[in-house]
Amino acid sequence: MTELLTTLLRAAGVGLILLAVVHIPIGKQLKWREDAARLSPVNESIFHVHALFICLVLVMMALPCIFEPSVFIEKTRAARWLTWSFSVFWAARLYAQWFIYPAALWRGKRLETTLHWFFTGVWLSLAALFGACGIWQLIGS
Repeated sequence: MTELLTTLLRAAGVGLILLAVVHIPIGKQLKWREDAARLSPVNESIFHVHALFICLVLVMMALPCIFEPSVFIEKTRAARWLTWSFSVFWAARLYAQWFIYPAALWRGKRLETTLHWFFTGVWLSLAALFGACGIWQLIGS
């Protein structure tokens, strides 16, 4: 079981790095710079800082998955906190996918619907993976 979790954690880590990197072309495609320029200076700055920190959080989540997946598998109090916190984080992102973003943004649009379902799978998989690591933490402790 630990070998499977290690492999899945490493794959998830690579995916999180890719997600951070694709924020660059996504931002260009969605014209974030142009939209942000229409905001007040303080809101423009907040937007850019938040986008940067989203990417930073993705990378910081990814690095232990790739280079030290045992931090999620070794049975420690810290690992229990980490695994369940990450699981809740991704479950909250899944919730946002369905209940905060308006369905009108994707429903009836082929590309947007495909992306909506793809990312539903990504968020669900991440929540489940870290939840599985959390359950692993509880077994036999």
